[in-house]
Amino acid sequence: MPALPRIAILSHHTGLYSTRRLLDAVAAAGAEPVLLQPEHCLLMLDNTEARLYYRSALLAPCTAVIPRVGGPLTHLGSRLLRFFAGEGSCCLNSAESLELSRDKFASLQVLVAAGVAVPKTAYFTQMEQRDLAVSAVGTPLVHKLLSGSQGVGVSLAETDIAARGMLDTFLHLQHEAMVQRFLPGRQDFRMIVLFGKVVAAMRREASTEDFRSNLHCGGRASALPDLPGDFAAIARLSAAALGLGFAGVDIMLAEDQQPLVLEVNPVPSLEGIEGITGQDIAGTLVKALLQQALSPSLQPLL
Repeated sequence: MPALPRIAILSHHTGLYSTRRLLDAVAAAGAEPVLLQPEHCLLMLDNTEARLYYRSALLAPCTAVIPRVGGPLTHLGSRLLRFFAGEGSCCLNSAESLELSRDKFASLQVLVAAGVAVPKTAYFTQMEQRDLAVSAVGTPLVHKLLSGSQGVGVSLAETDIAARGMLDTFLHLQHEAMVQRFLPGRQDFRMIVLFGKVVAAMRREASTEDFRSNLHCGGRASALPDLPGDFAAIARLSAAALGLGFAGVDIMLAEDQQPLVLEVNPVPSLEGIEGITGQDIAGTLVKALLQQALSPSLQPLL
């Protein structure tokens, strides 16, 4: 009897909804789920060989890999993805795409080069550049940590004075700053892209107590079954530009109603969007990944 294909899920938080859903979806697809906490992995290079040990045991080959690696473990996750890619595993997202998309400014640079519109954004490292950045971007503005997620590390300054004070603090602490023009609408749109197709979408709205629309920050969400065609095209182009097989693309409308990409998440949560849309995104993902791994010449069936 042939061995079942093995699908590894890289996740530090083993009890999270997304991790549990993916483990169940792998089993339901007739494959063997392999849960790997990245911090318990040991990578070994010896002459021309590479090996991976998990909790002191040599890891058997895996057919495919799903990275669910949070921001603090990005570099560890990318090293593991390089190992798996070298072993011939089909990685849902590559090491390079994970690292690139986790850098908020570098990812926006790539999007702009690909023709994707983004909000006015400035990155700088010197205190003497502060006033120019504030003047060019305008207030209100938001400061974003380059590696934050789920709305964490996003701060609002409504006046020039508040912006200068906020940036003084960040430049002192981290020696770099990224500021972005604040978009006044309270809604944004999250699209889930899988192998070049938008498979789910939702509208998010910020609560009255917070300017951020992230569900982790108290935002509310509703399904978006009739996705505007330009939104879908922008989401597909954004994921492709960053080399992501799976991504959450966030779009917000500017004052003139032009859609702008805020950021692209390489590890989007499944909990909110599955609950809102009722779609089995985990199952769709696993089936498409298995097909890609076992028959790479075929277009994934979504």
